[in-house]
Amino acid sequence: MNGTEHAPHTSIRLVVVDDDDISRAGITTILGAAPGLEIVAALDHDAAAAWGERWRGVDVVLVDAADERRDDDHFPGVSVIECVRRHRDRRQTRVIVLTGHFFNGALRRRIREAGADFFRLGVSAHSRVNAAVNHALAEGVPERLAERADPRSRSWERLRRDFNRHARLQAMTSDGRLPDREQATPSLPQISRFLAWATRVKTRRPPRDG
Repeated sequence: MNGTEHAPHTSIRLVVVDDDDISRAGITTILGAAPGLEIVAALDHDAAAAWGERWRGVDVVLVDAADERRDDDHFPGVSVIECVRRHRDRRQTRVIVLTGHFFNGALRRRIREAGADFFRLGVSAHSRVNAAVNHALAEGVPERLAERADPRSRSWERLRRDFNRHARLQAMTSDGRLPDREQATPSLPQISRFLAWATRVKTRRPPRDG
């Protein structure tokens, strides 16, 4: 092989998109240690939605669907998926959506229309919401999540594993079926969103003055 030739690309080129800095860093660290994976970038939603032509060099995109701090649209992951699909079809790039809001019908519809391939860690018929809530309250999970101390420690890994033993959150396809792939434990932001969804009354925001 001379200096102008290149070896064929054999690793899976992956981009992580998440609004939470800790979650994004944790996912990137874990996946970056996996053989056969190359982390191309770790981005927030705004950066990912503006990535343009660079999506042509990506095989898999891991997208967090929600950012509830936004005033206009709580689901900026939809715009990210649409940006990816403008440059790559499903044969070229797989899009996996991370969400704790699988029961939100509007989100499911929007993500399907945008062209996602999979939901990950959604609430399905196999999930046990009451068992998860009871476990979380008994173990003080909401208080621990509020502190978020040393999130990469073994104790947090234990918390995620124990929580999902009760919750049974599932990897989901975009049409609500279970794909033939290994189930992973939920991230800390996903557990927080799940508990907020399962234990809080949903209220509409009051209209702004003016």
